[in-house]
Amino acid sequence: MRVLKHALIGLCLAAAALPVRAESLREAVQAAITNNPTARANDANVRATAMEMLARERDFLPTVSAFAEAGAYYYDDAARLSPAQNRRVTGAAEIGVRAEYVVFDGYRRANEVYRDAARVDQAIFGALDASETLALSVVEAYIDVLRHRQLAALAYQNVTKHREFGTRVGELVDAGRLPASERFEVEQRIVAARLAAIQVEEAGANAVARYEALVGHAPKGPMSAPWPGNGAQTEEAFVARAVAASHRVKAADANVQAAYAAQDIVASDALPQIKLQAGVGAGRNLGGVPGTQTDAFVGARAEWEIWSGGRKPARSAAMLRTAEALAERDAAVRDLRALAMTTWNAWTANIERTVLFDRQLAATRRTADQYIDQFGAGTRTLLDVLDAERAWFNARFEDVSAESSYLFNQYQMLAVESRLADHFGVGAARVALAPGVEARARRDGAFSVFDTAIPALE
Repeated sequence: MRVLKHALIGLCLAAAALPVRAESLREAVQAAITNNPTARANDANVRATAMEMLARERDFLPTVSAFAEAGAYYYDDAARLSPAQNRRVTGAAEIGVRAEYVVFDGYRRANEVYRDAARVDQAIFGALDASETLALSVVEAYIDVLRHRQLAALAYQNVTKHREFGTRVGELVDAGRLPASERFEVEQRIVAARLAAIQVEEAGANAVARYEALVGHAPKGPMSAPWPGNGAQTEEAFVARAVAASHRVKAADANVQAAYAAQDIVASDALPQIKLQAGVGAGRNLGGVPGTQTDAFVGARAEWEIWSGGRKPARSAAMLRTAEALAERDAAVRDLRALAMTTWNAWTANIERTVLFDRQLAATRRTADQYIDQFGAGTRTLLDVLDAERAWFNARFEDVSAESSYLFNQYQMLAVESRLADHFGVGAARVALAPGVEARARRDGAFSVFDTAIPALE
């Protein structure tokens, strides 16, 4: 019975919609994640972070520079210059090219790549987590529009039914079978029913506004939200699966790896640097000696900064940043576990709640129908009938809201497991890069990341 009810709820909602092409929940989520400004900003952040990493390639390649200078020079160097060349102003000029290549730098360059690659992973997982949040917001807005469409239909059905009561009561009053006060009572209930319908209509308009802000356009045509199912079996399994798959936790893990790489960068300051250098130059009147001169050189240069102030605080700061990242990762896990457990609790409570509301709804409908028959037989008052109808109307309202809450909860469980965007076909496929950049850099070498291709923005 419940399965049939779940299958037919979309049809009930669609009946109140405009006769235009329907927009599925999948299409709404895809439209939001593709076009929402927040989603575009996250995508741009991933690309920019990756470009900053790719810019590190310059540190692994030789640097070549050209130079030129010219001017007037005065020399007083009797030991080197002849009396005719000494103590005179001489015009001189020089041009040349120099090249330098770093052979060893204490692994600074590699660790800078590892740090930036971890930041790329963090940006990717952050974008994926934002997609989950956005997808869930769209699902909530979509279901809310559906709910208010159904509630609006119920509210106006309630107005119609009260007006029918009013007509019947009016006939009985005119026939002298009921006192005139009964007419006033039913008129009061009609006004109350109309006020409730106006409230529902206002809330429905607000739901449409929220939907449009997320998706980029108003709801289109008859809408329906399928029941996704979540495959959850036990709370422990659900919580463990959520923590293992969480994009938020993975982003925190990437931040930890970036902090470890930053520690290694600081440690590289205490290691030597070795560079290969070469150059060629040509000049005239160089050093005060008349004539032209050409020279070239090639060699290696080693530098080791044995002591420098501030190294100990720098190492301490890097270690504290790592401790901060680890604590933030632990906090993310705790938050995720709490979210998973509360979502599970809501799911189990919603199952029982919808069952009880279904029973309550059936009971109130039977009661209202019997009271109508008894009113016709003169054994029930009009007030009894109106109260019974109000009880059924309230139970129907609660039942619709409970069904919507239960439906949303199904999608919420997918979002907690970071599976919601993939469920709608807009998960990792829409992110510019696949995660795991830092792991690839460490496995294949820091230089391997520079082969990464970043597609252009569409």
